[in-house]
Amino acid sequence: MSPKPKTLNRDMPTYVHWKNGAWRFKTPKHLMAFVPGRKTWIKLGTEKKEALKRYAELMGNLSEESGMSKLFNRYEAEVIPGKAPRTQKDNLKELKQLRAVFHKMHPAEVTTMHCQQYLDIRGKSSKTQANHEIALLSHIFRKAMQWGVVDRNPVKGVEKHKIKARDRYVEDWELDEFLKEATPFIKAWVDVKLMTGLRQGDLLALPLNALREDGIAIKSRKTGRKGFIPWSPALRKAINELKACNPKQGMTLVCDRSGKPLSESAFQNRWRAVMNDALEKAELSERFTEHDLRAKHATDVDEAGGDATANLLHDDKRTTEAYLRSKKAIKIVPWDRKKTGE
Repeated sequence: MSPKPKTLNRDMPTYVHWKNGAWRFKTPKHLMAFVPGRKTWIKLGTEKKEALKRYAELMGNLSEESGMSKLFNRYEAEVIPGKAPRTQKDNLKELKQLRAVFHKMHPAEVTTMHCQQYLDIRGKSSKTQANHEIALLSHIFRKAMQWGVVDRNPVKGVEKHKIKARDRYVEDWELDEFLKEATPFIKAWVDVKLMTGLRQGDLLALPLNALREDGIAIKSRKTGRKGFIPWSPALRKAINELKACNPKQGMTLVCDRSGKPLSESAFQNRWRAVMNDALEKAELSERFTEHDLRAKHATDVDEAGGDATANLLHDDKRTTEAYLRSKKAIKIVPWDRKKTGE
C-alpha cells in the first residue's frame, strides 16, 4: 500500500506531489510556457532520490534562460564568433529579431507552421531580412540537432520569399552626371570603388598598413578571403585623393573628424546628400546605390573578359553571377529582312 500523499509531500519541493504511484511535478501557470507540450503533470520517478535529481534538471530548464533562449545563447557564444566579422554583425541583428518571437518556446515545440508564420509576418516589413533570419534559425536548429537538443529541423519545408533580383546597372553617363555634384570625397571614393570593386565595409575599414609599396593587401570582412591589388598610377592617385579628404588622419584610409574609422551610417549620409543634389540639379533621373557600383565593376570587368569572381573575392562563380545578371542591356544586332532576301 502506497504511503499517504500528505506524509510524503512534506519534505519535497513545491509543486512536487506523489500521484498514481510516482513523484510528479505539477506545472504552475507561470512556468507552463517553458514546458514541452504544455504538460500539467510531469513524471519525475518512483524513488525520492531519482525524483529530486530529475526535479533539479527540470527547474534548470523552466525559465526564460532555458528553452530557445538557452539555445540562442549557446549559438551566439559558440558558433557566431567563428564567422566573418560582417556575418557576425548581421547574425546578431537577426538573432535579436528571432529572440523577440521564439525565446519563451521550447525547441521541441517549434513547428514548421510557427516558422512559416514568422517568415510571412516578418516579410510584410522586409522580405529579404525575413529570409536571412529564417535561414539563421535553420542553421541554429541544425546545430541543435548536433548537440542533441532536438531530433528534427522545423525550418525544413518553409517556403522563403521570392526576391526579385536587382538588375540596376549604372551607365557611364549617369555616373558622370552624379559626379558633377559630388564632393571631393565622393569623387575619390567612386574612383577607388570602380577600380577595386571592394565592399563598402572593407573600404571603410581598410587600415593604412594595407597600403604597401607594390599595392593594396586586402582581406574580406565578410568571407575572410585575402586579395592583393597592384598599384596603377590611377589607383594610387585616387587613394591619395581619398586619404587627403580626412580632416584628421587615423589608422584607417577613411577617417571621421576625430581620426576614427568613418562609420557606415556617416558614409551613407554623405552619399545620400550627393545623390539628392544630383537628382535635383544634374541630368540624373534614377537613383542608384553605392553598392550598385560594385555590380558595375563586376559587370564591366566581365564584359572586358576579366575575372569578376576573383575581383570580388567570391568563393563561387554563382555568387558573382548575382552581380552580373541582366545588369547591362544585351546588344542586339538589327536584322534587315530586305537585305537578307537579296
